[in-house]
Amino acid sequence: METVSSVRAASPARFGAYLYTQYFSAFNDNVHQMTVSLYLAAASGSHEGEAGKWQSLVQASFVLPFILFSALAGSLADRYNKRSVLITAKWLEVVPMSVSFLSTFLPPPLRFWGLILGVFLMEVRSAFFSPGKYGILPEIVGPDKLVRANGILQMLTMVAIVTGEAMGGLSIRHFRYDMHWTIGLCLGISIVGSLLAWWIPAGRPGNAEQRIRVDPISPILATLQEMRQQRVLLITTLMLSGFWLVSAIFRMNIPLFGKNSIGIGPDQTSYLWAVISIGIGAGAALVSLIKGADESMGVVLPGALGIAAASMATSVFGRDFWSSAILLGGLGVFAGFYLVPQTALFQERSPEARRGAYLGVQNFANNVFMLIAAGIYFILTGPVACSSRSIFLIAGVAFVVLGVVQAKLIPELLLGGLRTLLTRKGAQAG
Repeated sequence: METVSSVRAASPARFGAYLYTQYFSAFNDNVHQMTVSLYLAAASGSHEGEAGKWQSLVQASFVLPFILFSALAGSLADRYNKRSVLITAKWLEVVPMSVSFLSTFLPPPLRFWGLILGVFLMEVRSAFFSPGKYGILPEIVGPDKLVRANGILQMLTMVAIVTGEAMGGLSIRHFRYDMHWTIGLCLGISIVGSLLAWWIPAGRPGNAEQRIRVDPISPILATLQEMRQQRVLLITTLMLSGFWLVSAIFRMNIPLFGKNSIGIGPDQTSYLWAVISIGIGAGAALVSLIKGADESMGVVLPGALGIAAASMATSVFGRDFWSSAILLGGLGVFAGFYLVPQTALFQERSPEARRGAYLGVQNFANNVFMLIAAGIYFILTGPVACSSRSIFLIAGVAFVVLGVVQAKLIPELLLGGLRTLLTRKGAQAG
């Protein structure tokens, strides 16, 4: 773990450039994916099996690049200055946006496959952007501000997701499923965000001894073997991956839930996604008020159980837009409680010289689980013929299991942190 003296604190302007580069990246990614998902949900008809197939393909194309390139991306983030990696990855965003834009002029089904290719290439870019994005943060803020900086980053990311999802749904409705204008907007935004990247603050120099690995599996296995010596990091990796598995099922399910279960249009469906994102941002902001990473782990178990309760309540009580929005907004708040403390803990406890590789493993594991989620969703909506409403119930039960397993594996962090928070609150009340 680094000391305060080893951190080069960024100026507010440079730190702002880092944050808003991430904002434009997340905004563009979500406008693009939301538009493609809603378009394919409408174009595939009312049969949930067929619609589920296309949503599963979008999800698979979203996560496969992280599985293939996380090891290479992590080694590059360690080998080179992370600012340079971020600038290069941001400019590469222009390529997938151009592919998707050109695909809008093709006839179906070539248009469908071209849009899915655009999603795949966009996430190739994201796979190289992500380790540098998270890895540079401990290099430009002090350890005492790391939880707060992560909270700010997650909150702004969620604002970008909210606005991106809303823009995607609004554009689908406004342009009557004409994709040219929306994807053209994404292409322009990719250029604006890339220009901002030049003002990202410089972290520490890269590790010149870090080997660059193209093989996506061997470095991951080697780093996992290394992580076995740090039990908490390994468990955190698996639990965060479990979170993203169930979250991916939520994401695939909402277009079909909105269309078939509560009968709303694409714009309101996108608002449901946005409401979850607002909730996550609010949860992240609340967690950022807690100073230490270990102490913040006290809200993880309430977060897991809160997500479970909100998901099951959506299945039973989500009968229209507003009832579903309220329940899913609460789900998002609890998701922020679950996500931010574990992200901060992982950053704080991962060794400085290997942080990029460790984050690469985390990305790899997250996306393997999300790829599994695409297969699970395909089976649930196809052969098993589950409704989108019943899938929320299944996801809630899955989060109960996740929370219980995690509490048994690392009770000293989850329950100890919770006791610390409750003791402090009691002392302040007294």
